[in-house]
Amino acid sequence: MGKTTLIVIAILALLLISGVAIARYKGFCGPEGRITWVTERIGDKLELDDQQRNQLAQLKNQAVDIMQEMREERKNTAEEAIALLDSPKLDREWARRLIEEKQTQLASAADQLIDHFADFSDNLNEDQRNKLQEMIQHHRSHRH
Repeated sequence: MGKTTLIVIAILALLLISGVAIARYKGFCGPEGRITWVTERIGDKLELDDQQRNQLAQLKNQAVDIMQEMREERKNTAEEAIALLDSPKLDREWARRLIEEKQTQLASAADQLIDHFADFSDNLNEDQRNKLQEMIQHHRSHRH
């Protein structure tokens, strides 16, 4: 390889490493960081008052708590699912019970998030509600 190629590769590697470091420093990595970034952006774009910011913070905290609970529960569920394969025949009732437990957990989490989101969105004025709809539509149209 030529000297120029090595220099270009080294510069690209440094840019990549610094970009990741900045993203981690600013909290963009991981679900909690993304949720924090999104809530801050929503608060700024919608020009929320203190009460609305508190409700948005409660929604964010609820979402983070649910994610942490599900992450912890995921390990247990995975271990139980792997244990199903220990026997020569799959215990179908045990597998169904695992699925039902997971569905119950998801339904409970959805109920909690819906309640907190409703509390937040019910206190938005008409302009803020329209702006939030535009932000959601923009996000959906620009997803990869």
